[in-house]
Amino acid sequence: MKLDSLDEILRLAIRKEADAAAFYKMAADRSNPGVKKTFKELAKMEEGHKKKLEGFDLKKIEKMKLKPTKGLGISGMMEDAPYSSDMSYADLLRMAIKNEEKSHRLYLSTEKRVIDPKLKKLLLILAQEEMTHKEKLEKIYDEEILTEF
Repeated sequence: MKLDSLDEILRLAIRKEADAAAFYKMAADRSNPGVKKTFKELAKMEEGHKKKLEGFDLKKIEKMKLKPTKGLGISGMMEDAPYSSDMSYADLLRMAIKNEEKSHRLYLSTEKRVIDPKLKKLLLILAQEEMTHKEKLEKIYDEEILTEF
């Protein structure tokens, strides 16, 4: 898919948000009650992003602000966790973190190939959103998984 038009970028982003929401709903269904809430919140957040993208107006891009995000750097020490029906909570978190990281990298690499300044900014904002999700998941992983060691 050549991502050089608003429609193509939005279609990809909407699909990625829908896929992420579905994953988080599945994770919520498979998690203990304390964790279920976090995954439900993430699913709701992704659904909200999907709705925003479905009604997105490129004219609004000029008013949108880019904010620095960096994450905790935990994902760099992780390997992908392939999905399985009996995944542990730690594996679900790891998989979610890596998925957000991959989406972030996709938007950044696509931004480098796009010429239109508005589309570039849209891709940077999408990358920023994915980094925000990744950072939230890394904090959960740090607080709930790494503290066990």
